[in-house]
Amino acid sequence: MNNCSQCGNEVLEDSLFCNKCGSRMGTNKEVIVVPKNTKKWYMYAGIGLLVVIIAGTTFILVNNPVSKFKRAVEDNKYIEASIVFNQKIKGNLEDEKKIEGFIKDELNKTTQNFKSNSVDYQKATTSIETIKKLDLLKPEVETTTSIINKLNDSRTSFKKGQEFIGSKNLKEGISEFKKVITDDENYGKAQELISQYTTEYKTVALKDAEQLSSSTNYDKALSVLNDALAILPNDSDISAKKASYGKLNDEKKAIERKKKMEETKASQEVVAEKGSIVVQDSRFKSLYPDMIQIIIRNNTEKTVKNLIVSSLAFDSNGLPIKIKTQFSFSDASFEFVGSAPNVNIIPKATFGEKSGWNLDESHGIKTVLTCVKEVEYYDGSKWTNPYYEYWLAEYKEKPLHD
Repeated sequence: MNNCSQCGNEVLEDSLFCNKCGSRMGTNKEVIVVPKNTKKWYMYAGIGLLVVIIAGTTFILVNNPVSKFKRAVEDNKYIEASIVFNQKIKGNLEDEKKIEGFIKDELNKTTQNFKSNSVDYQKATTSIETIKKLDLLKPEVETTTSIINKLNDSRTSFKKGQEFIGSKNLKEGISEFKKVITDDENYGKAQELISQYTTEYKTVALKDAEQLSSSTNYDKALSVLNDALAILPNDSDISAKKASYGKLNDEKKAIERKKKMEETKASQEVVAEKGSIVVQDSRFKSLYPDMIQIIIRNNTEKTVKNLIVSSLAFDSNGLPIKIKTQFSFSDASFEFVGSAPNVNIIPKATFGEKSGWNLDESHGIKTVLTCVKEVEYYDGSKWTNPYYEYWLAEYKEKPLHD
């Protein structure tokens, strides 16, 4: 038996510790036995410290200006985001770069989500509008907006195309399918449908145009072919038909125009019966220059008070020539419009035998064509000559002809 050096208790020889005080046998140092409750306390204290550290870190991160900005944008609170940026971030280059990266990521995410149909058009545009109101990265925002809008328009066109085809409106259906862009998931299908219905549409268009032309309705026939060429711009068959119907239409309109011109000419209330150049004696031209003389006849039962008359001039070869009157401050022109106030032309009478418009000395005019443009009668009524527009289109700046 041995005795404990600390408490004197008898201890078996092979014992390492005193069974009374716990001291190590063979040494004066006391072995400290940690109670079980104390060990648990250390564990709980460590866990608590870890929780405090995590909470503190989270608090710092959550209340970081960049984090606040991101949360505000994600919650569509652009006013709050703007305030955070202007008051807490602006001027801090490192944080500004983080914000730029975040916005670019948000724009890319919105684009990809819309392309994959994860979000609809309204939600995508709402996200972009929130970012747009921040007035940051304008070029990137505009680019994203354009991509979203174009893709949405493309999808809308594809849907419309299907509806038109379903109602047998091949022209509008193909036109809508042609608006589908390559970024649209419907692009391949749209191309297939264009190829499928183009031949059928061409056949229908040519048949419709032929029927219209057979009844001399060339305007509508050409309209049908123009629509077809908008869809099939390089089609030789459609182009040839258009040229043929166009020529026939021009001939028809020329006949109609000539008929209308003759009708309006014959029904003029006041007529320019004759226009001529009065050439004066060269010895007295400084006092009496050459002049345009126009003889006017009043075919009505009313007295003409004022009138406006137009003149076109031609040289000795019958080619159009500009007219410049004496003492005129304006440039010479191919049409001279002269006013004749207070002419007092009584019913069925003529006027102009002793009057006219003096010409510039070097006029070079051989022939003059004239037409009354407007008339004012003494009773206050006015008449605009419908023949004038036909006459002007027929002769102005064109070689003289019958």
